[in-house]
Amino acid sequence: MKLRLRELSIGGAVIALFLLMGLSFLGPVGWPQSPTPIPVYDANATTGNGIANELFERLAITVILIAILLGAAMIGGVYLAKMDEPGKVGP
Repeated sequence: MKLRLRELSIGGAVIALFLLMGLSFLGPVGWPQSPTPIPVYDANATTGNGIANELFERLAITVILIAILLGAAMIGGVYLAKMDEPGKVGP
């Protein structure tokens, strides 16, 4: 009986959170009447305007380190997946 009550309370909480999220998405949203321009790249920018300017000028080292880390993670994932092959002994 205690397990059933716990399952029902968890289910009720999940349903309540789902309804709350649904209502927040479907509720009134104040969308702008005119689109807002997002600068992507400005070759003449001196203040770092634009997403590309910011990423590849000010944060260049960070972007490179993240790329190296993701590459190492992919190689490690392939290595770990190969270890689980049936009939293979050792790494």
